Parts: sequence; structure tokens; C-alpha cells
Amino acid sequence: MRIFKRCWLGLLALAGCHAQAPAPPPLRVSVVGDVLLARAVPAALVRDSAALRRTTRQLWAGSRYVIGNLECPLTDTAQPVHKVFVFQANPHWAAWLHSLGFTHFSLANNHTLDQHLLGLRATARAAKAARLGPLGYQPDSLAGCLPTVLGADSSVVVFAFSALRQGLAGEGCVCGRDFATLCERVATYKTLFPERAVLVYLHWGTEYAAQPSPEQRQQAHDLLDAGAAAVVGAHPHVVQPVEFYRGRPIVYSLGNFLFDQRGGVTSLAAQVDFDCRQGWVVATYFRPLQLAGAIPQLAGATRQQLTQRLTPADGSAILASEAAGWLARPTVPTANSLPAYLVPHLTLTGPGNSRTTVRLRYLPHRREYQVRARTGDVDAVLPLGFPLYRLTQGDVDKDGQADLLIGPIKRTPLDTTVQRRLFVYSLDSAGRWQPRWRGSRLAYKLLYFKLIAHQRRTYVLSLEQEPDGHYCIGQYYWQGFGLGLVSFKERGLSKAGAYRAFVHQ
Repeated sequence: MRIFKRCWLGLLALAGCHAQAPAPPPLRVSVVGDVLLARAVPAALVRDSAALRRTTRQLWAGSRYVIGNLECPLTDTAQPVHKVFVFQANPHWAAWLHSLGFTHFSLANNHTLDQHLLGLRATARAAKAARLGPLGYQPDSLAGCLPTVLGADSSVVVFAFSALRQGLAGEGCVCGRDFATLCERVATYKTLFPERAVLVYLHWGTEYAAQPSPEQRQQAHDLLDAGAAAVVGAHPHVVQPVEFYRGRPIVYSLGNFLFDQRGGVTSLAAQVDFDCRQGWVVATYFRPLQLAGAIPQLAGATRQQLTQRLTPADGSAILASEAAGWLARPTVPTANSLPAYLVPHLTLTGPGNSRTTVRLRYLPHRREYQVRARTGDVDAVLPLGFPLYRLTQGDVDKDGQADLLIGPIKRTPLDTTVQRRLFVYSLDSAGRWQPRWRGSRLAYKLLYFKLIAHQRRTYVLSLEQEPDGHYCIGQYYWQGFGLGLVSFKERGLSKAGAYRAFVHQ
């Protein structure tokens, strides 16, 4: 009997070892809209700061990170730029914001340079001293848009970006380079770090507009195609709709959070909570807010108005009421089934400024693509019996005509390993796709590539993984019969170092 009991206990212990561990709870990131600490806001805070603390304790009780958009520089030195609305706030507000519960602030907007570059730098210093993470700011203007890892767990990163250009000195320190570059950086980052959820916080749109523009919708879709887990916006000062694309949320504008615009729709606001797990947003919640005397409070009678403003015209989202607000979910759940992170459309420019629009058609049942090109009234289809990870264009062979660069994931006759490769195609005079180069492999394991121009030459810059697990940056040039290695720009890099080196080239 004792032997039977020991065996039974041993079997139970063995079964316990193989039992599936419960999934960890999702990590919650809360995002609010515009925060101003100038004009009438400080007086309102003196009067109502205790009430605001009670509100934020309710709003952020389960949040690991809280992000807002800081609409004013924090500096003691006044050096105002010449424009209609110019803001300045005391640096001591940074520590107060941290004590309130904020963890990060976007500096990528049209007001953080209100006191010139010195004011922007003072803001970044004040934020860091108060243990607030500045988003969308780089001391080196050549660094461009770099993501911010939110915490030690490294499971969520944020790209903050301003679509508004001001033409001021130091603007290069604020993330706001061209939008195509932002998409490329998101795709590169997600390629290297697929386990991380990439959130994009945009300063964009038209002030007081109830709806986003068609251009904004296309940009948001491009970011999600590039691998972003969610897109959220600020700047219009009013709440705009939530939308779902490929099952992922787009929040075009959250309105104000702490602001002294009074009355009307500018007093309606929202907070969005993203629950993140394994590189994606698994749930999206909204908290209704209303500003009273510049201070946000939980909304009551205005909930119905906020529901109307958040509901998308395209019917892509459902808002399910909860006690604290709404759970937003896609009307038609869509899995993240595409095999890569890329923007599936581009334009080729040929001789005489002829334009060819190129779009990918995805065949989900086969996990394959077709390239469809249209030049005037002429259509050309390139069937691709394999998935893709990259689509871009450029004049690789310097013949004056743009080439199509495709990144397939496949085996070749000379290399039976299924891996990432680089193909080059061009359109002939009859509008047919012609292969220019279908190289079996580069020097090492290819992860990503892009085109760069240097001294009137076009190079292909590659991101590759070496056999020892480190990363390198290769430079390739068209040599008449195909691409040949010129040199390695850098070798022996870590994954994070490889990302920085690749995007800075």
C-alpha cells in the first residue's frame, strides 16, 4: 500500500510539473491627451489639486505606466518664439506631475519649442530630474525618432511623433521627420523585437475637427501594417473616434486632460487604457472625463456625448458600457495573421516622371502576396508564391528608373533553408515585371534592408545576424550582375545597438 501511495504521489507531482502555468496578467498603459501648466491652469490647480488627486487615483489604480502630451516647456528662462500662442511653465511642475502618477510625457508637439531649444532642453532636464520619461525627444538632432522603452520589463515601447512643422532651430531634436521614415523605423524595431508592444503617440490632425482626415486614416493604417500595436493621437483638443484596423486600435484624439479651454466640446475628454501582452494590445478601455475649470473629473451626464464622439463612422468598433467607461473591441475580430511588418503600397517614379502605383494583395488562405502595379491604364501582376517581409523602391542600378525591392521568405535552388532574402524587379517598356536579381543569400542571415544614397551612389544597407548571434550592418552596391558586398559598416552589435546603427545610417 505504501509503495502504491508513493507511486500515486509521484504521478501527481509529475502531472503538476507539466501543467500549463497561468498566463501573466496584461500590462496596462494609460494615455491621456493635452496637458498645459500655464495661463489659468496653475490657479485652478491651487484650488482643485486635491480633487484631481482623487480622480487620478481612480483612473490609474491598475496602470503600470501613464502617458500624457506636455503642451508647454518647463523653464525659468523666457525666450519666447514669435507666434500667436506661446507657453511657459515653472520646472517645479515636473515633480508635481510625477507625484500625481504620470510616468512619461511626449515632447513631440508644436509647443515644446515655445521657448526655443534652450527651453526644450530645460524641459527634458526637469522631466528626468523628476523621474518622468520624455518621449519623442533626442538631445542629438541626428538621432531622429527613437523609441522609448517604458520600463525594466521592456515589454512596451513608445514612438512619439509630431506631424506639425515649425521651422525653428532645434526642431530636429523633436521626433517629427517624414512619416515614411517613422513607418520604416517601427517595422525595423518590430522585426528585431517582436515580443514588444509598439505604441505610437502622434501629435497631428486639425484643431477642433470632429473627425480625422483621410490622410490620417491612411497614416494610422500604415503604422499598424508596419507593426504598431496601437496608435493614439493628440492636438485637436477634442475627442475623435476610435477605430480598429486589423484588430488593432486607433484613437485619433483624446482631447484635453489638463487645459484651460472652457465650454463646449473642448471640455469633453477621454483616457484610453491599453492592456498589453506578448507584443500586442489585448484589450482597450476608455474612461470618460469632463474638464471643470481646467481640471479633469469623471464624467457623468456627458457620457452619452462622449459615446457619440468615440463611435466610428465606419462601424469598425463596438463600445460596450462598463461601470468605469467602455470596453472597445473590433466589430469583426481579426487575427494578426500577416507574416511580416510592412507598408503594402508605394509609388515608383520612372522616366518622364511617369508614376506607377504598387500595391500588395494578400492571399490569407495561402499566406502569400501578389504585387499589382498600375501605370496609366496598364496593369501588371507579379504573383509571389511566398510570404514577404519587406517592400520598397529605389534606383538600385542607377539607370534612371526606380526598381522594386522585395523581401521574400523562401528557399532557393542554391540554398534550401527557408529564410529572408532580397529580390530586385523592374518594369519593362511593355509594363511587365522583369527580375533583375534574385540572390540566394547575403553574407549572413538577413533580417531587414533599406536603400541609402551616398556620393551619388545608391547602396543597399542590410541588417544581418552573424553566426555567433551578434548583429552587423552590411553595405551592398550594384555591380552590373547583381549586388556585391562593399563593406560591413559595423559588426559585433547587440540587438539594441544594431537597431540604432541601422536607423542612423
